[in-house]
Amino acid sequence: MSLQPFRGDILLYDTPDGGDINITEGLIESDSAFNTAVYLSLFGGNKDDNGRIKNRKTWWGNILRGVNENQRLVSRFQAIVFGLPMTTKNILNAEEAARLDLAWVIGEKIADEILTDGRAITHNRFNLQVKINAKGQTIYDNAFAIYWRAANAI
Repeated sequence: MSLQPFRGDILLYDTPDGGDINITEGLIESDSAFNTAVYLSLFGGNKDDNGRIKNRKTWWGNILRGVNENQRLVSRFQAIVFGLPMTTKNILNAEEAARLDLAWVIGEKIADEILTDGRAITHNRFNLQVKINAKGQTIYDNAFAIYWRAANAI
């Protein structure tokens, strides 16, 4: 399998208060790996879209003609960390939601395994480790430090 680098994406990266871009010598840094695709899979779309069928809160780009299932941004992961309290059960649900939001890499035959590991750091900080493997080799490995927004509600 030949991995073609993603071309044309702006590099989005995780920060403590959301995503950001890099500007180097007046130019926006581009992404030739999976960084932006993974970031958008986890944090793109409508944050209120939990992925349920017949959901009226789907991101508008998902209903455009010609958009297939692997191209939809659903935000299951984001809906959990922004809308539910941080409990052991919800951390496990967030890990599964992240795998579902990233399932397109398996559907597109880019990878054959997605591993996620979520850890509470403080009462409102959460780390999600995402590892994507293809043919036994890691092709993506990154941790996201997330402010679990619903943690302040409990």
